[in-house]
Formats: sequence, C-alpha cells, structure tokens
Amino acid sequence: MPDLPPGSIIKAADTPPTVADTQSSTVTTTSTAYTTSGADCSVVWVAPTTGRVKIHAAARMVNSSATSGSLLAPETRLGGTVGAGTVVETPVDAIGASHYGNTFARSGVVHLLTGLTPGETYNTRLLMRSSVGTDTASFASRELIVEPAT
Repeated sequence: MPDLPPGSIIKAADTPPTVADTQSSTVTTTSTAYTTSGADCSVVWVAPTTGRVKIHAAARMVNSSATSGSLLAPETRLGGTVGAGTVVETPVDAIGASHYGNTFARSGVVHLLTGLTPGETYNTRLLMRSSVGTDTASFASRELIVEPAT
C-alpha cells in the first residue's frame, strides 16, 4: 500500500484478490527461446494500489539429457487477454525457475514485479525453454500465483 496516514480507509480496490492457476498435464519443448506450451498456465489480474505484485512460479521439471536444463519463467502483459497486449515483463532466466538433469525435480521462485499502474488489468503466463535445442525439456504440475504486494 502507498504510505497512508493512520485511520485511512482501505478499499477493496487497494488489495485485489490473489489469483492462481495450476496445470497438471505434462508439456514439452526443444525450443531454446521461451515458448508457450499450448496449455498455458496463466492468470488475469488487477494491479493493486501499490503498483507491485509477487509472482510465484513453480513446476516439476526434467530434461532428456543429464547435462541440459529445463527453464520456466513468467511473461506479463498489459490487458485481460492472455498472451496479448504490450509486454510488461519478458521471461528471462533471472526471474524464472530451472532444473538441470534427467530426473524430475520440483523447482520454484518468487519475484517482485513493480512499476505497475494501479487498477490496470494485466495477464501473466508461464513460458518454458530447453537449454539445448536437441534435448527435450518437460514440465508437469505447473503452478502460477500472482498476489498483491505492499
């Protein structure tokens, strides 16, 4: 919340609800660029008064190679249509989760997205990639949570 003096009335629009999506199906890719799965794990949400949200991303990941990685990261766009609208935050390794190896492991991250316009609608989806294009990255039990941050 912005700095409010004691006794201020907090309205519902100040803290919109946390939104979440889970996808249990396993999806795969050999792309080394972040790509969609065809079964997006995604949410549409409204920015809180603070203009900040916490984005939680997690999945069970495995790669066909013992030395290659499976990487998962959120992409956030302006507007209420998933995958459409101006990109606000691109999926990059620095804000995502990863697992290297050919045995399943659950990995997850949380990061803070700031500079949002309070009351504006946004959409976030999880994108994925493989570290090596000849190896298959697999993702199961994907989970995405976006919650208002103070």
